[in-house]
Amino acid sequence: MVDDHAVVREGLKRVLERGQKAGVFRARIDPVDLHMSISALAVFQVANRHTFSLIFQRDLESPQAMVARRDNIIEMIVRFVRK
Repeated sequence: MVDDHAVVREGLKRVLERGQKAGVFRARIDPVDLHMSISALAVFQVANRHTFSLIFQRDLESPQAMVARRDNIIEMIVRFVRK
């Protein structure tokens, strides 16, 4: 079976290793766990946009909302990996 995610996983592993070596990332971050977390945060927005738009009375598909969500996800992940 071909591992289509091997390239992503290895790339993420290299980024983590560089950050750890530079002293800016925490040690012992599992690249697969990090990948799952990034995917979960990104997919949740898409999978639940209609329901959450209705519940919270927000247009979660507007360009501004999408940029704000992306920025929040980036901040969450960066705060997680940083020392």
